[in-house]
Amino acid sequence: MMTYSKTLYRIFKRDGILSKHVPAYQPRRAQFEMANLVLRCLKQETHGLIEAGTGTGKSFGYTLPAVWWALKNEKRVIISTNTITLQQQLLEKELPMAHKVIRELAPELAEEFRYELAKGRSHYICKRRLEELWQDSLTTETPEREIVRQLREQLPAMKKGDREEIPLPVPPALFQAIQGDSDDCLGKNSPFYKQCFIQNARKKLQNAQIIVVNHALFFTHLILRRQGASILPEYDAVIMDEAHRVEDQVTKQYTYHVSIEEINILFNRFLKKRAHWARELDSSDLQQQTESIRARLVAKLVELFAPLARALAERPQNEYLLKKSIIANNEVAPLFKEWKTLFADKHKELKAAGGEEETVIGLSRYISQIEQMERMVTHVLCNESPDEWATWVAYEEPGAEGHRSLIRDDFAWASLLHLYSAPIDVSELLREELFTQKTVIMTSATLTTQGDFSFVANRMGIDEYEALETPSPFRYEQQAILLVPNEAPSPAEKEFEAFLIASMKEIVMTTRGRTFLLFTSYSQMNRVYEAMIPWLKRHGLTGLLHRPELSRDTLLQQFRSQPNHVLFGCESFWEGVDVPGDDLICVVIVKLPFPVPTDPLTKARMNRLDKRGQNSFREYMLPFSILRLKQGFGRLIRTRSDRGVVVILDSRLHTKPYGSEILASLPPARLTKSMDELHRFFTS
Repeated sequence: MMTYSKTLYRIFKRDGILSKHVPAYQPRRAQFEMANLVLRCLKQETHGLIEAGTGTGKSFGYTLPAVWWALKNEKRVIISTNTITLQQQLLEKELPMAHKVIRELAPELAEEFRYELAKGRSHYICKRRLEELWQDSLTTETPEREIVRQLREQLPAMKKGDREEIPLPVPPALFQAIQGDSDDCLGKNSPFYKQCFIQNARKKLQNAQIIVVNHALFFTHLILRRQGASILPEYDAVIMDEAHRVEDQVTKQYTYHVSIEEINILFNRFLKKRAHWARELDSSDLQQQTESIRARLVAKLVELFAPLARALAERPQNEYLLKKSIIANNEVAPLFKEWKTLFADKHKELKAAGGEEETVIGLSRYISQIEQMERMVTHVLCNESPDEWATWVAYEEPGAEGHRSLIRDDFAWASLLHLYSAPIDVSELLREELFTQKTVIMTSATLTTQGDFSFVANRMGIDEYEALETPSPFRYEQQAILLVPNEAPSPAEKEFEAFLIASMKEIVMTTRGRTFLLFTSYSQMNRVYEAMIPWLKRHGLTGLLHRPELSRDTLLQQFRSQPNHVLFGCESFWEGVDVPGDDLICVVIVKLPFPVPTDPLTKARMNRLDKRGQNSFREYMLPFSILRLKQGFGRLIRTRSDRGVVVILDSRLHTKPYGSEILASLPPARLTKSMDELHRFFTS
């Protein structure tokens, strides 16, 4: 029998502590159960998986027990999220509210309560780099001189020193020149060490019981911890919200990327004197020898890359999974050895002569970076560990269309080739680095397929855990309709795109805007947008296209500004978007969001399962699609008063055996096959 915390009951009950601070507070059984499970997992040091349906109030469901446990037991909890939006919500809403609650529960603990946001050093201004840039501008006139002067004047008034606090527009290239950089950090030898924004932020983390981070930073910390370094202070437990994105983020952080540009960037850290330690090495011999090594290494890579780039340019896809190695013998190893030896000898020479500490440390870091680059280059060129790593080549055209018709030499072709390698399965890595080390609680609105957590648990490497699936408090049967037209052609048929356009016109003619059109492919989204724009204009509707240069928040502000807007969205609009009320009344999902089977990493994952005698479709493609579809569906109903229609223009939900499994995993909205229901819903 489940036991409940008396303290949490005091907080969450109808006339409890939370009711005094939340207007029109209504207790939610699901939220209370979630909070109890979180507290029990923290106390018993067990992992937890919690699917909290939309409207559960999951942020309070984990924040309040985490704060109480951390303060009572002198512990530290990391809360990791995937999006900035959720981080801001935690810092501006849930954590200040938790402080008020604790003040009533235990005033003496409330006095000690601290929470902080952890960010990477590149988000902060480095005072030394800014000062060096200013001194350089006094002798050499630069276009940014006036901005640099204004920044210097503003520094004393800045408390955090991060980019968000800068009170004037700063060009990206200028901020890059003054941002914190681990390769150009003097540490305690910096004249600004005691006033360093980055060091001050790190000190604040040491005093915090709750630290909010994003998934990318958290897993970067895990990688650095393996190397004996760290970003975060020691902690006792991790709560991961938006946990359905953890596998993607871990894979991304562990992915190798090799290109001519990446090689040149590493050489230029010394050759262009971009770091303090490099500027201290005034040696023309070292400069000439390094240039010689670069020329020969790049020439060898051009010889290997250019034919591959030319071949890929003629093929239908621009990226392919490697089946064999690119080189039989490691032809680049002697050049990397020469590069490492050159700087290792210089390192020994400076150390023996008692050279500047920061220069010696900088050289040591640079040698480690050369070694890491050699490991990556060797790994991808030799296609090492193909059963554990997916290695692929990608041909990436420059963004501007005008460059594509230029006549190219071998170097230009080679510069378009990128090589990547990523772990096929991150479960063992997470098991060793995280789940055997710390208590981890993962939560999201989408972690189950038909009430089963096993897909996510297996992908993450969680062997034992407590699980809780909390239903949404929304009355989907009354608030929403799920329309899946019966007459839709298969997405593989030629007629499908014409059907999409015709159906979308009919839908938005009925809704008169306030509609999301969610795509699984940017190219298809762009084609449909171009085809519909003239029609939308004729009917007084405005199409908003999800372009890479537009931020999601900017596009959402535009969408909310007028009721006649129709948003064409991809990827990031499937999740983490909250548009409550009448601003969004219809979500159209173009087709089931299966992973693209030709994607190299997807292909490698499927191959791995098939080789093991498992069904890759049922054990990877299908559950992945269900979780993604649940996210897309969840954009519609955000409050108890919302009403609307989700349209899925994919008849496979009716015609394929797996269709019933997908439908059973979605919220229980009333299912219909007829467009007439859409018209009746919005005219009733």
